[in-house]
Amino acid sequence: MLDTGLRNKQSAEDYDRYTATATQPWDALFVERCAALRPRESGGSLSDVGAGTGVLLEKLSQHPGFADWTLSGIEHFDDMVQAANERLGKIAPRIKVQLGDAAKLPYADGSLDLVVSRATIHHLPDQVAALREMHRVLKPGGVGMIHDVRRDMPEKVLTAFNKMRAAVGYGPTTLEEKLTPAEMAALLEKAGLSQTSTIHTSSEGVGAIGFEVVIRKV
Repeated sequence: MLDTGLRNKQSAEDYDRYTATATQPWDALFVERCAALRPRESGGSLSDVGAGTGVLLEKLSQHPGFADWTLSGIEHFDDMVQAANERLGKIAPRIKVQLGDAAKLPYADGSLDLVVSRATIHHLPDQVAALREMHRVLKPGGVGMIHDVRRDMPEKVLTAFNKMRAAVGYGPTTLEEKLTPAEMAALLEKAGLSQTSTIHTSSEGVGAIGFEVVIRKV
């Protein structure tokens, strides 16, 4: 039986509708940050940890900076994996999403140039193990990037975010399980990654909803 704490509360169909429409400003930010942080211009490899229904992988595949990259993803739930591969099979058949565990990534040591994850870390039962795994699979010079919603986002940002969710029939976000930047820093410290990681926050724009973690493999 899967840990229900990992589960997004909506079905794959509802989640796909939400991520395919309402999250576009955050998608654009995420994709551009991936492109800016990629450690090589061509021929690289990327995995999306917690790929959901494949929306971000689709958008990454359409970015010229990833035109000749090998893109893949892992996801914890069967229905999400099926939905992701159905989506990607129609438009980007070179990309595959497989069932997997963020705390036990199905990749060899030092095999990926870029490992990314959005709105996933707060769901995970062993966040420290997931951070260590992200670092383990990076090549020397590789980069890991995490975006997630912060529990202590400004009230006006939270109100706007929930209004956007309501517009597509999604309920208000819950903050109890989310992390603050300070808590994220503590997890990186516990994982032994504080010296090679940075946390970025913003008080304005779409980035104010959360934080960005960048992990570099020396």
